[in-house]
Amino acid sequence: MFPELTIGGTPYERGCAYGAAVPRLIKQSIASYARLFAYRRGVDWADSQSAALAYLPVLREVAPDLLEEMRGIADGAGRQLGEILALNARTELMAGVGVGVIAPGWLDARARNRAAGVPAHPDDGGPASGAAPSADGECTTAAAQPAATATATSILAQTWDWAGDQRAACILLRVRAPGEPEILTMTEAGIVAKIGLNRAGLAVGLNLLRSEIDGRTLGMPVHVLLRKMLQAGSFAQARAVADMAPAGGSSCVTLASATGDLVSLEITPAGVAEVWPQGGVLAHANHCLDVGAATGECLISPALSTTRERYGRAWDLLNTGGALGIADFQAILRDHGGDPRCICRHPDPRLAPVDRSESVCGIVIDLGARVMHVAPDVPCTVAFTPVAL
Repeated sequence: MFPELTIGGTPYERGCAYGAAVPRLIKQSIASYARLFAYRRGVDWADSQSAALAYLPVLREVAPDLLEEMRGIADGAGRQLGEILALNARTELMAGVGVGVIAPGWLDARARNRAAGVPAHPDDGGPASGAAPSADGECTTAAAQPAATATATSILAQTWDWAGDQRAACILLRVRAPGEPEILTMTEAGIVAKIGLNRAGLAVGLNLLRSEIDGRTLGMPVHVLLRKMLQAGSFAQARAVADMAPAGGSSCVTLASATGDLVSLEITPAGVAEVWPQGGVLAHANHCLDVGAATGECLISPALSTTRERYGRAWDLLNTGGALGIADFQAILRDHGGDPRCICRHPDPRLAPVDRSESVCGIVIDLGARVMHVAPDVPCTVAFTPVAL
């Protein structure tokens, strides 16, 4: 299971405790993203930090508490603030880069990182000879409202598909902040939140989207957005967070409440579109379902993207009849229908590690019980362990 960490106190105190507790895992995150930025964008870690520091004005405006927490993380872990900002804005720093891109200058960027003493990833050798990514992954979400569940409360589930070696940096972070509901989130070390729930009965999930205007302007980092939503005391307050600032890149955030509120927010630099449940259930993958949001979407290559197959399969599994229980959602996340273009995704050993997409973990959230069921590996290979808030 992923390490559990509880932080509390002022924002800076929380950050210091976070950084001091998992410096080795934060180093792993830095090694992973320094490698990725070099490989995909040809940008070294110093320039990545400079780009991340440009988000300071946005963070001072929309999340000054989390900016202080990030300062604390940096100080506690013995890192630079720019490094922690780069981790938290890693989605935005990669916005606009297509699937399978290999930057022409990646070797030079890697050499600069090595010369500067940036933490090196053990598998940073670049592309495998003669092999190229055959498909992206990037998460499948399934959810249901109380009327459609055996628990009589909302359930939100998803795979997190990404580079499997980043599994070594995953943590279960609990946040106890004065005046805010307690939070439990599965995130990457150094990042303030990802998939999670709170004591007020709210939960969030995340899917990557791609639009033609991603990466052109600075905006709200999606991992900061997720944390701000989890700090909310009601569904309405959490929903309003999505309108606090424009996005720098595109994502789908699925927001649910224990009492039955459920929506997928397709967030792009152009705005926020809402996708609501049908028949008490909702599925999402990595393409826009809203007609308006889809007009600005990047072209989805059937050869490179499995999103439509995964979405269709999740939708079918949600609509097999009968009330849906926790075990049913676990089965969805373990499903191999259409293999290899399936929900439960295994790494392709023919690819370089940096190009391997897999289901890093699976998470099923029982909002009524305030329990997160976590499969800390490819979901079909491990048990789901309940972790109570």
